[in-house]
Amino acid sequence: MINSLYIHIPFCDHICAYCDFPKQLIKYSNTDDYLTALIEEIDSLNIPDNQLRTIYIGGGTPTSLSLQQLEKLLKYLNSRFPITEEFTIEANPDGLTYEKLVLLKNHGINRISLGVQSSSEKILQKLGRHHTNDDVIAVINNIKKVGINNLNLDFIYGLDGTSLNDVNKDLQLALSLNPQHLSFYSLQIEPNTFLYINKTKTASDDELANMYSFISDTLEKNGFIHYEISNFAKPGFESKHNLTYWHDEQYYAAGLGASSYIGNLRKTNTLSMKKYLDKQWSYSTETISKNDEEFEFIMLNLRLKEGLSLIEYQKRFKVDFLKKYQHNLIKEKDYITIKNDHIAVKTQYFYILDTIFLNLVS
Repeated sequence: MINSLYIHIPFCDHICAYCDFPKQLIKYSNTDDYLTALIEEIDSLNIPDNQLRTIYIGGGTPTSLSLQQLEKLLKYLNSRFPITEEFTIEANPDGLTYEKLVLLKNHGINRISLGVQSSSEKILQKLGRHHTNDDVIAVINNIKKVGINNLNLDFIYGLDGTSLNDVNKDLQLALSLNPQHLSFYSLQIEPNTFLYINKTKTASDDELANMYSFISDTLEKNGFIHYEISNFAKPGFESKHNLTYWHDEQYYAAGLGASSYIGNLRKTNTLSMKKYLDKQWSYSTETISKNDEEFEFIMLNLRLKEGLSLIEYQKRFKVDFLKKYQHNLIKEKDYITIKNDHIAVKTQYFYILDTIFLNLVS
């Protein structure tokens, strides 16, 4: 049974320097027609009633939509999927008004993922962000005021020239805001972004490793579980939707450039707004072979603190993981643990996970 739906809203009030997700400036976009096409696409997925456990509205900046447009989308989702355990929307501190928060709360949104990114005005400027720390504090006070009690804050670290002191300031701001969940992502400079065009660099590998260890140690000392490579949660507040991805489970998706995983097919929607509005939604379809599925299952599950379930692996692939990879497991024994029917990478070695994973399955 498929329990999760991702919805992509590609509109933004401004374009951030690091973003390579499908997006458009909202002031130049036909948002009303997009929402009409989006709703038709979701209907076309024929999702059974009461099947969804999680909905995640991402972007872009979904809350850049007007109050009336947000209400149209949320009313539709409420009517189609009235019972949802976790209903998340992404937002930026600038533009998230109290009126929008009341609307979100009244239409079932129970989790907000807020893009803070940095506590430094200098770094925010380099990243192309338009908010201040005061904006962040004010918005979070309003989030709590309307009664949404599951809050994630996103941060980015590792811009060249930043230091452990910068990271510490981010951590102190984050902890002072008392969120239930935190995401700290190492800066990735992707082609065709402003950072790439401007030949921006990241910190060195050693600097990134030190920052990563400092973030993990600090947050764990303050009651957060380091449950996934870049994600930390208070007990019970792990992202149910994102765990769908990390457990390599199937999910629906709708919207410009969105990718779904249903059966053994991964479908990716068109990046052309014109085609999307003309209801030419699907752009490419990839068939996932059993070998590809196994590769992705191992890779994604090893991102988690709990690791890979040996029972689930055997159920899906009809083979004993420990026997199949026994020689490689011996070579990697210093980096992994095997207990409670799970194999996991020790959290202090998460930063070299890619190497450990390749050594295990090669």
